[in-house]
Amino acid sequence: MFKEIKKRFATDDVEVKRPDLYKVGIKYTRLFELVHMLRDEYEYKTLNAITCTDWIEEGHFALTYMLTTLDRKHTFMIQTMINREDAHAKTFSHEFKQAQIMERDLHEMYGIDFIGNENLKELSLENWIHTPPLRREFDTLEFVNNHLTFREGRDDNVDTKAETKRLRALKKAAKEAAKKAKEEAKAQKPKDEKIKEGGG
Repeated sequence: MFKEIKKRFATDDVEVKRPDLYKVGIKYTRLFELVHMLRDEYEYKTLNAITCTDWIEEGHFALTYMLTTLDRKHTFMIQTMINREDAHAKTFSHEFKQAQIMERDLHEMYGIDFIGNENLKELSLENWIHTPPLRREFDTLEFVNNHLTFREGRDDNVDTKAETKRLRALKKAAKEAAKKAKEEAKAQKPKDEKIKEGGG
C-alpha cells in the first residue's frame, strides 16, 4: 500500500507511526483521490476526525483527516495544507455524514469555508463577529479585557487562590477537631468505666 501511495501520489511523506497508525502528507489537489482509494480499496470506511493546525508563520492551515478501518484496527492520517488567507476546502460531508459537524466546528474556530457544506452555522459560539478564536492571531487576553464584564462587586466574586486556601484550612480544622473529639472520647471511656464499677 505504501509503495503504491508513494508512486501514485508522488510523495515520500509516508510514515509508520505505530504498527496500527500511518501518516501521509499530500498536496490538497490529490486529497480526495487518496481518501477514495483508502476507502474503496483498503476498507478505511470511517472518518474519525478532521483536525486543524495553524502554521501562521508559513501562511498555511494543516488539515488532517483521520480514517479508520471497519474493524478499527488501523488508522490512516492524511495531512494536507491550505492557504490560511481566504481559507477554503471542499466538503467531505457527501462521502462521510459525520464530516458535516466536524467541518462546522473548524469553520467556527478557524474560519475555514467548506464548500458544499450547507450547514456551516454557529455551533458553540453565539453571535461571534470577531477573529475565529483558534487562529493564532486571536489575542485571548485582549478579547477578555475588551469584551467581558468582570464580576467585581458581585457577591459571588472571589479570589480563587484565597478561596482554595480558605477551604483547605476549614477542611484541616474539621479533621483536627474530629481527631481531638475521638481522643477525648477515648480518654473519657476509662473514667466512665471506673464510675460504673464504683457505682456497682
